[in-house]
Amino acid sequence: MGGIKRVGKVTDKLVPFMILTYIIATLTVVIWNYDQVPQMFALIFSHAFTPISATGGFAGAGIAGALRWGLARGLYSNEAGMGTAPFAHSAAQTDHPSKQAIWGMLSVFIDTVVICSLSGFAVLSTGAWRDVAPSKASSMVDIALSTIVGDFYGSLFIAVFLFLFVITTVMVIIFYGEKQVEYLFGLKAAKTSRFIYLIAVFIGAIGGLQLIWQFLDLLLAAITLINVVPLLLLNKEVRDITQDYVDRVIRHKNHEPVISLFAEKQKAE
Repeated sequence: MGGIKRVGKVTDKLVPFMILTYIIATLTVVIWNYDQVPQMFALIFSHAFTPISATGGFAGAGIAGALRWGLARGLYSNEAGMGTAPFAHSAAQTDHPSKQAIWGMLSVFIDTVVICSLSGFAVLSTGAWRDVAPSKASSMVDIALSTIVGDFYGSLFIAVFLFLFVITTVMVIIFYGEKQVEYLFGLKAAKTSRFIYLIAVFIGAIGGLQLIWQFLDLLLAAITLINVVPLLLLNKEVRDITQDYVDRVIRHKNHEPVISLFAEKQKAE
C-alpha cells in the first residue's frame, strides 16, 4: 500500500537475505553430492545436443525443445526483453541511466545464471529429476534438499523461501500492473486494480500448473516480440548513452554529456 518506496524498503531487506541463504543451501547439496558432479555435467552437455527420452519430470526433447523451454523459463525468472522491468528501474534515483541498466543486467545474471543454475545442479546431482512427475516439477528442489536435511526440514525450507520469492515478486508485479492501469485509466482505477490483482493471485494458485505455464508462454511471447523490435531500433541511442557513461563516469573524461544532447533533441522535436 506504500507504493514503490515501500516495496523497495521491504525487498531491500528480504532479497539479499533470501538469495544468499538459497545459494548456500543449494551449493551445500551439490558439495554433499560431489561424487555426482562429473556425471551431472556429462548429463547436461550430452542431452544439450542429443534427444532425451521421457524420464520422471522431463518430457522427451531435443535441441529445439531445450531452447524453447529454457527461453520460456528464463524469461519467467528475469523478465529480460519483456519490457516490464523498466517500470521498477525508471523509478530508481540514479545519476546516469546506464548505471541503472548495469544493475538491471546484474539482476538477470544473479537470478538466472546463479540461482536457476544452482537449483538445476542440486536437482541433477541428487537424481531428484528422475523421481518427480511433470505435474509436481516444482517440488524437485524440495526433494533435493531433503536428501541432506530430511523430508520435514527440506519441505519447510522450500516453503519458507518459496513464500519469500513469491511475495517479493507479487509486490513488484502488482506495481507494474498498477502503473499500466494508471496510464490508461487514471490514479483511482490504479488503486482499485491492486485488489483485482490479489484475486488473480488466488485464482492462479489454484489453477493447474501446466495450464498456467502454457497460458503464460503465449502472453510472454507476445509482449517480448512487441518489446524487442523497438529495442533493436534504439540500438544506436543505447550505444551512445553507454559510451557516454564509460567515458564520463568510468574513464573520467570531460566532455558535454550525451544525455543532455538527447534531451535537447527530444525537446526540439
